[in-house]
Amino acid sequence: MAAKISLPVMEEKRPRSRPRRRHRPLLILTLVAIVLYALYSFRPISSYAGRLVTPKPTAAASSDEPSPGAEESATTGATKNLVPLEAHIMSKCPDAKDCLKELVLPAMMRVYEKVNFTLSYIGTPTENDGVECMHGPNECMGNIIELCAHQLYPDPKIWLGFTMCLTRDYKQIPQRELVEDCALEHAIDFDKLNDCAAKDDGAFGMGMLRSSVQRSANVRRDKTPGPHALHLPLELG
Repeated sequence: MAAKISLPVMEEKRPRSRPRRRHRPLLILTLVAIVLYALYSFRPISSYAGRLVTPKPTAAASSDEPSPGAEESATTGATKNLVPLEAHIMSKCPDAKDCLKELVLPAMMRVYEKVNFTLSYIGTPTENDGVECMHGPNECMGNIIELCAHQLYPDPKIWLGFTMCLTRDYKQIPQRELVEDCALEHAIDFDKLNDCAAKDDGAFGMGMLRSSVQRSANVRRDKTPGPHALHLPLELG
């Protein structure tokens, strides 16, 4: 009876184990198919995403480049926010030395970034498009040299320092040795300075001087400086 009971139990266990062995290869193939499908589907998505990302650096680079109009507008706006500061001198005037040393330079050292500084010259425009200077033709040439330094080197630390250097020995203006020494001291190209003064047979420099002299004459006549403007003494020399 023990043998008869055990035989049916053995027969029932065999069929249950066979299906598991048959389904294992099918399960493995299914998993492989899923993995292959996932890899195949991922490739076009990742490459398409790469194409979307690629143009972004170009767009960012182009947006960082300011347009000429925007740059000019920003410069104009920055100038409008500065307080106008003006001084009116004559290059060979002994009082100009004190004006620059005692008034202009100390003020610029304190408020350099807050003012729009203009240095104008005093003289008398003539009918032949010239200028008459109080201390003679050499003073007119000295004025032109200083205006050329301003025109070539807009940074006040350069052209104003050069002007102060000349003014310390104002009696020697416009001797070549003095101009060369001051140009060397303030990193100014003497040849460019000379070319500016002689440009168009001197007409370019004389034009700048006439404009500067006319500005001083207008301020002297009106005596009504704009809001927050400071005009240093005109009666120098």
